[in-house]
Amino acid sequence: MTPHLEVKFPTDEFDRASLTNSIDAQVAGATIPIGPLELQIAYKLFLRGQKDFKAAAHLYLLFRETLSTDRLEQWVERLDVTEEYERLKSI
Repeated sequence: MTPHLEVKFPTDEFDRASLTNSIDAQVAGATIPIGPLELQIAYKLFLRGQKDFKAAAHLYLLFRETLSTDRLEQWVERLDVTEEYERLKSI
């Protein structure tokens, strides 16, 4: 799967949190800072599109073993996507 990269300026607390709490990803031998996976998953659920849910599910299943459940659930609560998260956990 080819990752989708997006560049934009921070406009809200979630954008700023993504930059402030970035993690390093290794892509083609280069290190690229990306937003924390927990926030990416919760934000995809917040968008509520079928394609976004599939993207959240892909990240969730791929990184399930290394995700911080506490951090993920904090973002889920802040973005008010508890129902979507429950659906995600059941897959």
